[in-house]
Amino acid sequence: MVIGILIALQINNWNLTQQDRKTEKENLLALQKEFSQNSAKLQEVIRQNKENIEGAEKMIQSFSSTSKDTISEQTISLYGSETFGVEINFEPEAGVLSEIISSGQLKLILNNQLKHKLAGFSSKIHEIEQQEREVLDYRIMAIKQMVNEGNMERVYADLGFRKGYINTAFDNTGIRSMLNSLPFLNQIVLYQSSSIVTNQAFYEPLNKEIEIILELITNRLNEL
Repeated sequence: MVIGILIALQINNWNLTQQDRKTEKENLLALQKEFSQNSAKLQEVIRQNKENIEGAEKMIQSFSSTSKDTISEQTISLYGSETFGVEINFEPEAGVLSEIISSGQLKLILNNQLKHKLAGFSSKIHEIEQQEREVLDYRIMAIKQMVNEGNMERVYADLGFRKGYINTAFDNTGIRSMLNSLPFLNQIVLYQSSSIVTNQAFYEPLNKEIEIILELITNRLNEL
């Protein structure tokens, strides 16, 4: 009788363990897909941010005495579009990870390093969001100054969004006229600097972290 009960308990424990490993595998496969998508998203954000940084450098160079008197309004408008045209914002997919953590199934992953990295992933995203807000603040300040002091009708015409501009009385108020503004130069420099920091100190380390997580997931799947 006792032996029968022990055997039944062993079978039950074996069944529970098998179910746990099945759930772990399903969760790992879902995480693998989610983090692969996030990796692709992040690499695109890094690429776009680099383009913004390069555009900002072109604008900064335009302030030099050799450039600001010869550069065309159309060219500086193009540089402005390349610099401020796209807001940088990394929004990762997190549905699978959030569900695993909230349901308590994270404990089923039998790799402590992977478990630790998954548990801390959201905090890294929060840090990035704070840095992105700083970049956005500098971007908004520069755009506001362009709107307040520049001839946006001409800017949009130069960029091809309008067939032309009518109010020629404001010809001397394009972005080119702002190349004598030290506050405007400072805003661009601060925007570029914070964008560089975002790539080097936040996005690129996170990209490496995602690569490690994906490697750990693959290794664990191979064990199952």
